[in-house]
Amino acid sequence: MLGDAARRLMTILTELRRLPAVIGATIARRDGLLIAHAVPKTMDPKKIAAMAAAIVGTSEMAVIEMGLGSFNSSIVDTHVGKMIATGAGEEAILVTMVRNEANMGLLLLSVDKAVASIAEVLKGAEVPA
Repeated sequence: MLGDAARRLMTILTELRRLPAVIGATIARRDGLLIAHAVPKTMDPKKIAAMAAAIVGTSEMAVIEMGLGSFNSSIVDTHVGKMIATGAGEEAILVTMVRNEANMGLLLLSVDKAVASIAEVLKGAEVPA
């Protein structure tokens, strides 16, 4: 990926990580390959990217099968926190890991803003193979 696009993506992830409830964030291709990440050392960003792509792919198929329109996001809810996988344009997914005490309304507004920015950056850049 071009250096400028990579820097812009990292800036988007850094801004998202500044939210108190955000544990980490990853940008992945829809086939599961990692594009960029800002996660704690205890998390494997490549595994997160691959698993989120599988969840999104299955969710997209389910949405189509049920006639519910187009896919926006999937939320995996656990006793520790949530993983939100959101489509970010044609080729990417934003994966955001958050604590349970997160204000989901405000958080989802920030995720939507990040998704729009990621889609814009990737529109002009070649997504790595």
